[in-house]
Amino acid sequence: MINLFHDPKNEKKMKPAKSTVSQSYLRLSGILMLTGILLTGVVMICSAVSNYRDTISQVIWQNCDAVITNISEIYHKPEDIVSLDVVRLIRTSELEYNYRMWLCDENGEVLYSGDSRQENVLTPAIRSYLRTDDFNQIGYYTSDAESAQFCCALRFYLEDDEKNVHQYYLASVSDASMVQEYSAMLVSSLALCLLISLVVFLLLFRIGSKQLDHQLNEIAAVTEKYAKGEFSARVELPEHANLYALGCTMNRMAEFIEQNENTRRSFIANVSHELRTPMTTIGGFADGILDGTIPQSQHKKYLRIIADEIRRLKTLVNSMLNLTKFETGAMQIHLSTVDVSRLLIKTVLMFEKRISDKHVEVEGLEDTSLLVKADEDLLFQVLYNLIENAVKFVNENGIITFSLSIEEKTAHICIKNTGEGLADDELPKVFDRFYKTDASRSEDKTGLGLGLSISRKIVHLHQGHIVVKSIKGEYTSFEVQIPVGNVPQ
Repeated sequence: MINLFHDPKNEKKMKPAKSTVSQSYLRLSGILMLTGILLTGVVMICSAVSNYRDTISQVIWQNCDAVITNISEIYHKPEDIVSLDVVRLIRTSELEYNYRMWLCDENGEVLYSGDSRQENVLTPAIRSYLRTDDFNQIGYYTSDAESAQFCCALRFYLEDDEKNVHQYYLASVSDASMVQEYSAMLVSSLALCLLISLVVFLLLFRIGSKQLDHQLNEIAAVTEKYAKGEFSARVELPEHANLYALGCTMNRMAEFIEQNENTRRSFIANVSHELRTPMTTIGGFADGILDGTIPQSQHKKYLRIIADEIRRLKTLVNSMLNLTKFETGAMQIHLSTVDVSRLLIKTVLMFEKRISDKHVEVEGLEDTSLLVKADEDLLFQVLYNLIENAVKFVNENGIITFSLSIEEKTAHICIKNTGEGLADDELPKVFDRFYKTDASRSEDKTGLGLGLSISRKIVHLHQGHIVVKSIKGEYTSFEVQIPVGNVPQ
């Protein structure tokens, strides 16, 4: 059936225009920027207008106070308060400061009101206010006021020549429209600033959008390669680019994933190798016994070899399971007070025959005592692995040295053996899973290469560190550093 409503020619036209991520990002940035400018401008305008109003109020108060000081110099008797000199002083001040002034007695009766004889700004409310403080506020205080006014009213006392004290009030009213004009000027400046910012933003938007699109396309192309498993690709962006930090993070992520992938492949290869060797041995000897290739008299010998290889497989599997528990956080520790020196001696005795066969001298286990809070079973596993490593690679007639100490609430357990030692390039790898040095591969046919890796996991589980030091041809030492815990020494 033909679809009469579908026109392939118009298919492209019907697709909605898309807004790129960069355009959305820049648009949002512009909105946030303009909003920030607006809010900042409003706050600054309010603060500036408030400061301007307070400054003018302070100046009015100071001028009125100066008038009162001049009146006090003229005043000698009560009649002087309405003398020609006082009236002339107030009138001159009105003209100079462009104020309208009132002089009132202690009852609020007007003694002088200039051109405003029909009014008295000292309302009962203001007089009540003046009993406790000076009055200096903005409002509408005269009947002919068309805009807000500054009103300043001061209570003052004068002493006549007969030492009698009289109370008076001086009030002044002035136009406050300059505050509104100042506020309007600031608002106009803010609007102009917003307009200029908008124009600049629109210009930068077009430039930045293209640059950002290029950067995003670069990142998208590399990300697509990562999705296909090509982790060797890297994001190439100039240092001044907006997304340079993101590109660097993606590059580090790719390096980490690539390293993990290499580790995974190496891990699988190592596990396959370690499993194949004992299984081949077991299978070969079992087939030989079954098909009669191995004589009856040799069955017990080869069955013992098969049993040893099965134990080796079991050890490998258990070590792998423990390593997985450490890495997934499933391994739980059970802390108790552990005597490290006793545990060391107990572990060394397990290697007594091998130590004796190699004529090795053991030092540092005499008169030592160190108590720590640790999981005894896990700590034993660490010491066993390190001592086994030392016994395995100590030279004939060599020396294994133990040292215990406490520094700043941290226990230091050092196990050092003379011998071939490690090369500088081998030191960073000794804690890797399945890693074996060349000397280890030739001397150790049964080791799995997991002991040191597991030991490091256990030490980290105790919030500690394990450090290896070695000089090629001289010695190798491993030092375990773990917190002592709340144990009295």
